[in-house]
Amino acid sequence: MKSSRSAILVVTLLAAAAIGLALFSPRLFSKKDLPPPSEPRSTHETTVSAKGVVESVDEIVIGSQVKGLIRSMPVKEGDPVRKGETLAQLETAKLQAQVAEATAAMRSAAARLKELESGSRSEEIDSASARASRAETVYRQTEDEYRKQERLYAKDAVTGLDLDRSRERMSVAQADLIAAQADLNRIRRGERTETIEQARAFLTQKRSELAYCEAMLRDYTLSSPVDGVVTEHLRKAGETVDIGTPVVRLINPRNLRIRAEIEETDVGKVTLQHKVEVVTDAFRGKVFHGRVTRIFPAVTRKSQKTFDPLASFDINTQTVHVQLDDYSGLKHGMSVTVRFLP
Repeated sequence: MKSSRSAILVVTLLAAAAIGLALFSPRLFSKKDLPPPSEPRSTHETTVSAKGVVESVDEIVIGSQVKGLIRSMPVKEGDPVRKGETLAQLETAKLQAQVAEATAAMRSAAARLKELESGSRSEEIDSASARASRAETVYRQTEDEYRKQERLYAKDAVTGLDLDRSRERMSVAQADLIAAQADLNRIRRGERTETIEQARAFLTQKRSELAYCEAMLRDYTLSSPVDGVVTEHLRKAGETVDIGTPVVRLINPRNLRIRAEIEETDVGKVTLQHKVEVVTDAFRGKVFHGRVTRIFPAVTRKSQKTFDPLASFDINTQTVHVQLDDYSGLKHGMSVTVRFLP
């Protein structure tokens, strides 16, 4: 009985103590004794960083403009090349034969036009004049013979058949004379304007055919459009390529930039002309300085690998381009870390 009273007393005391703390505890502490509330940190004071890569502004993929077999690739991966230097040569044996045929046809057409424009040679005129003179002589002889046969026929000295044969010989000689004189006049006058114009048009056609074949021949040689470095052979010698098939990739190593990808949570914290610091494991302790020159408007999704080769996850990133003040030592393809300064 005594123990139960003691328990009741303890419970009563504890309840009284709780009520007292609830009533008087706010007065035990003043505001000056409480720690000041923490202020939110400004986003401008937070340094945004992103992974990036050094890349060439001029990265070019050279593709084939024709279908054919790659005969040779004179330059190796990593070799420097000059503008106009051959990167790949396709087989051209059949096309070279077409070029030779077109060249011969063009030269023949040019010679024919020159002959027509220069007129006939003196030897041709003399020969045509001699033929016309002989034809006239033959005609005069047949004409005299016919007149003679007419007189004899009037005296019944020859038959009508003899007269008809004489007239026929005279007519044939007259036709030969007319043809010889026309040929002589044509040679003396030269070819007609229409004939010369036709020959000139024919020459233009053959020149165009030759130019087309030569242009096609040039397409079988893949040349570098810039001074640069070959980074990759996308096809090998001996392979057949089609129109548009990529063959060689090259870059201009003297025109570089940084391409970085900031995470979606940092979008909006980076602006154009934003100053940056760039570091790379290749040059520990060295800091490169630059600024943001381009911000892509879209956020894109990309797959991120994990330590598990079978696992990956997607992240959203925004691409930005950075221009450095100095690229000394940096090479195309190097990985860097970009810090966007507050």
